[in-house]
Amino acid sequence: MTDLLKIEWLKVKAYRTFWILSGLFLIGVPLICWAYESILLNANQMISAYLSSFSFPKVWETAAWLGSWMSPVMGILLIISLTNENNFRTVRQNIIDGWSREQFFFAKYGTMVSAAIFMTAVMALTSLFFGLKAGRGSMGDGTEFIWYAFVQNMTYLSLAFFLGIYMRRAGIAIAIYVMYTYIGEMALMGLLEFKVKFHSSVFLPLECTDRLIPGDSGIVRNLVREGGAPPSKTTLQLIAFGWIILFGFLGWRKMKQSDI
Repeated sequence: MTDLLKIEWLKVKAYRTFWILSGLFLIGVPLICWAYESILLNANQMISAYLSSFSFPKVWETAAWLGSWMSPVMGILLIISLTNENNFRTVRQNIIDGWSREQFFFAKYGTMVSAAIFMTAVMALTSLFFGLKAGRGSMGDGTEFIWYAFVQNMTYLSLAFFLGIYMRRAGIAIAIYVMYTYIGEMALMGLLEFKVKFHSSVFLPLECTDRLIPGDSGIVRNLVREGGAPPSKTTLQLIAFGWIILFGFLGWRKMKQSDI
C-alpha cells in the first residue's frame, strides 16, 4: 500500500489544482473559525453564551462543525483526481504497466483515506489553536469530536469517490456533488423530517454525520423538534459506516466491470 500511495503522490505533486484546493481547505478551515469567532465577540450580550464555542471542550466540536463547511472542497479535488485517470487514460496505462484493477482501486481508496486524515488533522490543529488562545476549559475533554470529524470526512469523501468513479466527466460529477452536499440533502432532510417522521433524515449519507457534529446548528434542531429522542451517537456512526462501505463497494464493482 505504501508503494501505491507513493505512485499516487508522484501523480499529484506537480498538479496545480491539487495544491490550490488543498491550500484552500488548509487556509479555509481556520479562516471560517476566525470569522465566526469575530462575529461572536462582536455580538450583543443576548448570545454571549456562544463565546464558549471557542473554549475547551466546546472548541473541538465548533472547529469540526465549521470545518465541515469546507469538506466538499476536498471532495471536489478527489473527483478531479479520479476523473482525470479516465480522461488522460492513466488508469489504462497503469494496468498495462502491471497493476491489477484491485491495486488501482486500493491506491485511490488509500488516497481518499489519506485526504480524510489530512482534513481531520487540520480541524484538530485549528481546535488546539483557538482553544489555547481562549485559555479556558480542559483540553482533554471533548476530543471524541476529532474521531467524529474523521467519520464525517470519510463519508463526504466516499460520496465523492463514488461519483468520481462512476462519472467520466469531472464537470458533471462536481455539479452533482456540490448540488447534493449544499442543497439536495437539505431539501431531502426537510421533506423527511416534516412529511415522513422526525429523525428519519438520519439515514441520509451526510445528515447522519452532520448530527454527530451539530455545532451551534443543534440549537435550531432543538427548536423544530416535536418530541422523540434523537438517535444515539453509536447509531449515527453505524449509519455513516454503512454508507462508507456501500460507496466503496459500488466503486469497487464499477472498477471491476468497467471498460478501461
